[in-house]
Amino acid sequence: MDKNDFQVWQQEKAKELFTYSHKLLDAAKELSESHLAEIQWSIKNATESAKSAAKNDLAKLRDLQEAAAKEATKRAAVYQKKVKSVLKQLGEDAADETEKHLEKVRSSLVGWLEDAESKMPGHADKLSKVVHEMSTAGQKMFKEGRRIVNQVADAAERNVEEHLKKPAASKKKPK
Repeated sequence: MDKNDFQVWQQEKAKELFTYSHKLLDAAKELSESHLAEIQWSIKNATESAKSAAKNDLAKLRDLQEAAAKEATKRAAVYQKKVKSVLKQLGEDAADETEKHLEKVRSSLVGWLEDAESKMPGHADKLSKVVHEMSTAGQKMFKEGRRIVNQVADAAERNVEEHLKKPAASKKKPK
């Protein structure tokens, strides 16, 4: 790699890092806005509870606490989905970039081997074929691993949602 090619490569990498850092900043901003909304809701709820406690209105305080617990459960589910969505998008973007770079490496390796084949003695074509098949298999394994990770994450989310629904159902039965 000559000096100009190296500089071009460095510029490409700098642009990629800059773009990815902006994606991370956007994700942080989105999550921060959600955090702020939750903090504001918690402050409002705490203020109302403190006012009821100060007035010694225990019935209203109990009602506020029950309503706040229900609302907190709903808000937690919404927040969980938002965080999952942001993280999933970041993960997919990172996996896409990784896959793109793996493909570049694989094609460079294959190109180098094809070029080297003519210069290597004897059974170099067999070595080239083995390396080509191994790199193709590695690329397929990466894609399959990515698919499996997404399936496991989706299954875990479904299990959490089912688990959250069960206590709510069991609390309703005694009433």
